[in-house]
This record gives sequence, structure tokens and C-alpha cells, in this order.
Amino acid sequence: MNPSSDIPNPQPPPLEAPLPEKPDLKTLFEALLRRPSALVSHLGGGHQGATPRFAALALGSFLLFGFVLGCFAKQEQLWAAPLKIGAGLLFSGIICFPSLYIFSTLAGARVSAPQLAACLAGALALAGLLLLGFAPAVWIFAESTDSFGFMGTLAVGSWIIALIFALRFLRTATTSAGASQRAPITVWSAVFLLVTLQMTTSLRPILGRSDDLLTQEKKFFLQHWAEWIGQSLETTQPSAAAVPEAAAPPSQGGTNPYLSR
Repeated sequence: MNPSSDIPNPQPPPLEAPLPEKPDLKTLFEALLRRPSALVSHLGGGHQGATPRFAALALGSFLLFGFVLGCFAKQEQLWAAPLKIGAGLLFSGIICFPSLYIFSTLAGARVSAPQLAACLAGALALAGLLLLGFAPAVWIFAESTDSFGFMGTLAVGSWIIALIFALRFLRTATTSAGASQRAPITVWSAVFLLVTLQMTTSLRPILGRSDDLLTQEKKFFLQHWAEWIGQSLETTQPSAAAVPEAAAPPSQGGTNPYLSR
């Protein structure tokens, strides 16, 4: 007798049940994190009712993450930072949507504008959920450090990580719709990243405080980052004559140069 005949044949894993035709917010939340392929298939089937729910989920997540960043400077930034981040990221998605449709078509995707809008809203919702996952750690540093440079790096780094997973979801969506080329979606992803990073400068201050809610000065985000990195180096390496003054703790009234950008 063949010993291998006694070994039962492995059974294929059970197929996951498709998403309901009208999933609730909890189902969409779990599908974004656990079943992105099933969610893409659901959206590709012509179910665009999830778009406003995704948009609401993204906006709520961005507002909460903005509130966490506002805890760094407090005062008016507790409400200004959430509004700037929420409005800035949603506005970035809106102005980049036409180019997304064009690049998706160039990639070979057979997807309608409403279907693509649902996929983009889902990608932003996924990014927002990932930002909420980073929020507790970001809050700890917002309450315990006075380093503007570190907080800026932490916030931008969290957004880039969240955006990587969001763009992967969007790539899966376009591939499921028939896209056979990766280059167009990659180019669009780079453009969208640049737009969101420029928003951090156009809507400044977000971490610090200022007499004006929005600045009227035009700057490229790399130029802005280079300036505050230079100021950080100057502040952390004071001259010998300035050591007694620099050693004094900054007041909460806004004299800290990190909180004035």
C-alpha cells in the first residue's frame, strides 16, 4: 500500500463572500484594510454608492490627524491645522482627478469616471485610516518635544507611508480594470505626491503659529524645508555668547522660532 494514499488531499481555502450590494461603513472600513481586492471588484461592478462614504471617512481621518498635529502649538492651531489638512488633501484629490482619469486611460484601464472617483476616494480613505494608526505616536511627540524640524519630518513621513499604501490600492484598482502599463499610474502618483507636499507649504503655518491664518508668500516646498532646516541648525548650535539666553526655556507666547513658521 502506498503510504501517501493515506494522506488526505488538501482542500482549497474557502472563497470569501462578496461584499454586499450596499455595504455599511463598518464593512467598507474592514474591506479597505483586509480585502482590498474584493473592494476593487465591488467598485468595478458599478457600485458607486461607496464614494460619499469613503470621502466622509477620509475627511474625518484627516481632521483627527490634523488635530493631533495642532496639539504641538495648540491655541488656534487646534482648529486651524485640522481644517488645513482636511481641505488641502481633499482639494489635492479633486484637482488631480482629471489627470488620473487620463493616465488611467493611457494605462489601458477600462473604467468610468464615477468608478475611478470611487477608487480614488477609497485610496484617500485608506491613507486617512493609516494616519489614524500613526496618530497616537505623533501625539506623544507633539506633547513632549519642542523640535519643529522633528515634528515636521514625523508628519511628512507618516503621510508618505500612508500614501504608498493608498497608491498601491489605486494601482490594484486600475489593474483590475484592465490597465496593462504601470508607467502612467506611476507618473500620476509622483505628481499627486508633489501636489500634497506643496500643500504643506501653501497652507502654512500648520505646525507653528502666525498672526495670519494663511501666508501670502509663494515658496516651493523644498525651499521652505531648506530654510527651516537651516534655522534648526542655527538654533541648536548657538554661539558662546548666546548660550545663557539660548539655555532659557522658550515661553508659550510664541517666541520659539520653531513655532513662528
